[in-house]
Amino acid sequence: MRLFITTLSLFSVIAFGYALAGYGSSLFGNAINLEYVIGGLSAGFFFGGLAMFLWYRHRKDFFDYDDNSEA
Repeated sequence: MRLFITTLSLFSVIAFGYALAGYGSSLFGNAINLEYVIGGLSAGFFFGGLAMFLWYRHRKDFFDYDDNSEA
C-alpha cells in the first residue's frame, strides 16, 4: 500500500506539472493552453486527494502508536 500511495503522490506532482506547463506556455508568446491547465489541475487534485484518503485510512499500518482518538 505504501508504494501505491507514493505512486499516486508522484502522479499528482506530474499532473500539477502539466498544469504549470500549460500556463507557462504564455511565457513564450503562445496562448495559455487551457486543456493542460484544467486537465493537470483536475488530475492533480484527484490523485493527491486519493493518496491522502488512502493514507488516512491506512495510517495505522505506517506508524506504531496507539490511537486513542476513536475512544
